[in-house]
Amino acid sequence: MTVTSTAAETAAMNWRVLGMEDVEAIYRLHIAATDAVGRPDFIRPETLEFFVKMLSGAGIIVGVHDLHGLLAYGVLQWDLSIEEDPRPALQLTEADSLAKLAGASVRPGTWGSGLHRRMIDWRREEARARGFRHLYATSAPGNERSWTNLIEEGLQIRSIRQQYGGHLRYVMATDLEDTRPWSCQVSWCDVKDIAGQNTMLAQGLVGFAWENREGRRMICYGQRQP
Repeated sequence: MTVTSTAAETAAMNWRVLGMEDVEAIYRLHIAATDAVGRPDFIRPETLEFFVKMLSGAGIIVGVHDLHGLLAYGVLQWDLSIEEDPRPALQLTEADSLAKLAGASVRPGTWGSGLHRRMIDWRREEARARGFRHLYATSAPGNERSWTNLIEEGLQIRSIRQQYGGHLRYVMATDLEDTRPWSCQVSWCDVKDIAGQNTMLAQGLVGFAWENREGRRMICYGQRQP
C-alpha cells in the first residue's frame, strides 16, 4: 500500500481524527469525488447534515490533509438506524457490538494511490480500539475499487440486497476476533453473476477473496475452517 507524493507533500501530510471545523471540507470532497465517479447508483449522495451528525457523536471521521487541503477521509459510524442495522442478516444479536464503514472519499487525481485502503485500515483499528467486535460496509457490485479494497482489508461479502432507493449492494462484514484460516474448498463466481453469488450465499458461503482473470472480476466464496 503506497501513497505517491512528493517529499514536500509527504512531509506536510497531517493524519488526524477530523472535527467540526473540517465539515465543509469533508462535504466538498464528498461532492467532488461522487461527481467524478458520476454514478449515484454506486455511491449514495450524503448531505452536509449527515457529516455534522457523525461529528456530533454518531461516529468519527478520520482524514489526511496535504498542502492543498483535505486529501481523503473515512467515516466510522456506530449510531445506526433500524434501516441501516444489518444484525439480522449477519446473524448477530442486539448484544453484538457493531460499527459501520460509512463511506470514504479520496481527492480525484490521486485515486490508485492506496489512500482508500488506508482509510479502511485506519477505521478498522479505530473500531477495534473502541471495543467494536463486528464491522460492516455496503458496496455496489459495480464499484470495483470499493469492494476489492474492502475484501483486501478483510471484509467478506455476506449478502446481496437492494438498498438506498433500490440500488444493488453487497453487505460486507468481518468479525475482528475471528482469525481462523479459510477452507481449501472454494468456488469462484463472476461479479456479474448475481444469481450465482446468491446461490453460494444461501449455501452459507461468503466472498472472501477476488482475482482479475483476463478482465473478469472473479470472487472466491468459501467458509472458515471449524
